Amino acid sequence: MLLKTPQRKFLNSINYFRGIAIILIILGHCYELSQWRISSNVADFFYSSSLNGSVYFVFISGFLYHHIFFSKFNYKKFMLKKAKYVLLPYIFCSSIPILYLVFLGGGGQYLPEGLKEKSLLAVGWYFVTGRISYAYWYIPMAMLLFAISPLINKIIKSQKTLIVCWFLLPISLIIHRPVNNINPVHSLIYFLPVYLLGIWSSINHQEIINCLQNNKRKIILIVAAVSLGIIQVLLFQKSGNFHKEFWSITVPDINLVQKILLCFLFISILNAYESADLSGLKKIAETSFAVYFIHPFLVNALISLTSKLDWKFQGNILTLALATLIVTLISLAIAYGIKAVFKQKSRYLIGW
Repeated sequence: MLLKTPQRKFLNSINYFRGIAIILIILGHCYELSQWRISSNVADFFYSSSLNGSVYFVFISGFLYHHIFFSKFNYKKFMLKKAKYVLLPYIFCSSIPILYLVFLGGGGQYLPEGLKEKSLLAVGWYFVTGRISYAYWYIPMAMLLFAISPLINKIIKSQKTLIVCWFLLPISLIIHRPVNNINPVHSLIYFLPVYLLGIWSSINHQEIINCLQNNKRKIILIVAAVSLGIIQVLLFQKSGNFHKEFWSITVPDINLVQKILLCFLFISILNAYESADLSGLKKIAETSFAVYFIHPFLVNALISLTSKLDWKFQGNILTLALATLIVTLISLAIAYGIKAVFKQKSRYLIGW
C-alpha cells in the first residue's frame, strides 16, 4: 500500500478506543480489589484475555503519532511537549511515593539489594524503571519510544512499516514482557511492533475499515482471539501476561497476538460510531492520561481500606465490573477536581 498524507480530521472512533483502553487497563488492575480469586479455566481465560491492555494504548499512540505529528514533525518541539505533558506529570505523581518508600519504607520489594543502602541511587532507579507503581513502568518506556521518533519517521518514509513489523513481532513473541515490567528497554523492544502497527493502521485506515466491514471477517478475528486465549490457558497453562528474562526461552507470547487482533476488531467496530456522540466515553477518553496517573493510588487506597475493615467476600466478574466502575468514576472526579483548581497548569501535574 502506498504512503498517504495523514488525514487531519478528529477521529471519534479512535478517541472512543482510547476511552475503552483505559477502562480495560483499570479493569486489569482491579482483580485484587474485587477479590476475584481465579480458580477455574473459564475464569483464567477471562483474566488472561482482559490483561495486557497496554497493547491497546501503544497501538493508539502509534496511530495518533502518524495521524497528528508525522506530517509536521519537529523533533525538538515534539520532545519538549512530551517532557512537559508526560514526563513532568510522571515525576510529580511518582515523587512522593518514591521518597516515602526509599527514606521511610525500607526501599520496597522490587528494589535491588545493592541499592537499599544508597538512597539517591534508589530514587534514580525508581524514576528510571517506573516500578513505584504497577502502572508507571509505561512512562519510561514511552519516553524511549518518543526519543526514537526520527528512526520511526525513516521507517514510515521507507514505506516498509508493515515489513518492519513482521520482522520485529517474532522477537516480541520470544522475549515477552520484562519481569515485573522493570526494564524499559526490554519493554520498548516488546511493544515497538505494536506501535508500528498503529502507525500502519493510520496510514491505511480506510482500507482496513473497508476490509473489516464484512461481518464474517470480524467473526474470524473474534474466533482467532478466543482460540488464542484457550490455547494460552489449556495448552500453555499460562495465566495473565507473559513475563520473563530477556534471553530465556519458553513458549511464544500469544497473548500479544490476541491483543493485536482485538485492536483491529475495536477499530472496525468503533468506526460505526464515528458520527455518534458518546459523551460519557468522550469524557473518559479526554481524561485518560490523568486517570492513568491517578487510578493506581486509588486502587491501593481502596484495597487498604477493605483490608482494615476486614471486608471479605466472594469476588466474581460482577464485583470486578463494580470495582472497575468505582475506580474509573472516582479517578475521573479527582481529575476534574485537580483541573478545576489548577486550570491549564494541571497538565504539568496529571497530564490533562
